[in-house]
Amino acid sequence: MWLAVLALLALPLLVLVYFELRASRRRRMLKVFNGPAPVPVLGNANRVGNTPAEILATIFDWWQEYGKDNFVFWIGYTPHLAVTNPKYLEYILNSQSLIQKSTIYELLHPWLGYGLLTSHGSKWHKHRKMITPSFHFNILQDFHEVMNENSTKFIAQLRRDAAGDSIIDFQDHAHYLTLDVICDTAMGVPINAMEHRNSAIVQAFKDMCLSVNMRAFHPFKRSNRIYSLSPEYAGYQRTLKTLQDFTYDIIEKRVETLQAGQNSSSSDPSSPRKKMAFLDTLLSSTVDGRPLTRQEIYEEVSTFMFEGHDTTTSGVAFAGYLLSRHPEAQQKMYQEQCNVMGSELDRDATFQEIAQMKYLDLFIKEAQRVYPSVPMIGRYADKDYMINGTLVPKGTTINLALVLLGYNDRIFKDPHHFRPERFEEEKPGPFEYVPFSAGPRNCIGQKFALLELKTVISKLVRSFEVLPAVDELLSTDGQLNTYLGLSPAEKQRREAGRHKYDPILSAVLTLKSDNGLHLRLRERRH
Repeated sequence: MWLAVLALLALPLLVLVYFELRASRRRRMLKVFNGPAPVPVLGNANRVGNTPAEILATIFDWWQEYGKDNFVFWIGYTPHLAVTNPKYLEYILNSQSLIQKSTIYELLHPWLGYGLLTSHGSKWHKHRKMITPSFHFNILQDFHEVMNENSTKFIAQLRRDAAGDSIIDFQDHAHYLTLDVICDTAMGVPINAMEHRNSAIVQAFKDMCLSVNMRAFHPFKRSNRIYSLSPEYAGYQRTLKTLQDFTYDIIEKRVETLQAGQNSSSSDPSSPRKKMAFLDTLLSSTVDGRPLTRQEIYEEVSTFMFEGHDTTTSGVAFAGYLLSRHPEAQQKMYQEQCNVMGSELDRDATFQEIAQMKYLDLFIKEAQRVYPSVPMIGRYADKDYMINGTLVPKGTTINLALVLLGYNDRIFKDPHHFRPERFEEEKPGPFEYVPFSAGPRNCIGQKFALLELKTVISKLVRSFEVLPAVDELLSTDGQLNTYLGLSPAEKQRREAGRHKYDPILSAVLTLKSDNGLHLRLRERRH
């Protein structure tokens, strides 16, 4: 009896000793990096914050405290190496082997499976090579037509919703626009999210993204086994089924349509070329000499839809917000629109005209510097790695902190000022500014994303004068209304004057504002 009680009492202690011994080697190897001192069991989890917004602010504070360089923090017994040193970034991003994503991406597996975002090893290499031609120049031109069509609908909706100097949440509006664009380009099927915000499939996309964000920072709900016992699990399963059924149904219908088209194909060379969807290229692709399975097609289409709408929502929303706060930059962009398009400002900009808009390009680059759509990239050290002369042990989560790079005054002069011209004057190194990552695992859809951002913002600034939610928030000197990356004293001073419409930045897989991005729109008269 007593022996059983003693064994029961000793079990937690033995488990604790086991984890301590496993972590001790990692601690010794990672002592070369600065970082907050961990406490037993918790590591630094008691200090990092409870919400994505708090965690992002803490990461910035630690980065400041530890010399704006790499630093280590611990969540329980798992070490997290935050990387901002360009030499370390160069090694990691160029590596052909250190490409396994961190465990946070496992939350996407039930929905996305093992597509390009979440896979690694041989499958990733083969699928990356197969998918690359999907973003060929000719296909991007087809995609641009879809972007223009949906941007026109977007502007019409904004005219209604922002009439009478109304304050709108531009981030919320951008979500439905990008969802329409991605479904049309990925699958060739419009879902009309802008007009039907409450439809089952539109709500399913929104609910799934919210679920991933919520679970990412919940210590228990990250486990599928524990999450399955929670009261919201049944709703999550319904959402997942809605997305899966929708995507598989579209795939099957597309296969039937393509087969019917082949059977009744015409050799008439004058027949118009049909616009290609991403799904069409997958259906005609092969891996190892065989067609893709339905599961593989589902995984890549779902991945493209998730990445292609969530990241561009962030990019479009923050670009619109920055226009509202920085009137000088907005005026320069509007003048360029007039110069490129002449008196025909109400029509669609062509693919070639978008390429001529150099200031628009600078603006988007600067927007991605201060508000990168993907703030951090997570990698997992599946073995010991020697990085820039430092041994990083197996089991380390490596966080490539892209959002911190933009605020490094050793790279960018006056980083808390919004100045698109800096990208003509300052030349950051190839691993000092990487909003779309770099190396073999860089963003395969970056040309698609940039084209969409430029198409939407070009049309927005031609249609409206973009104003802050209230006039007092105009930045006449280019100073950013952000509270991240500042010295403690300056941060305290600014936070004392925080306005309710200043964004509260939140970072999970993409950058968002927890309280929305509010602005007003005043229609331009040409």
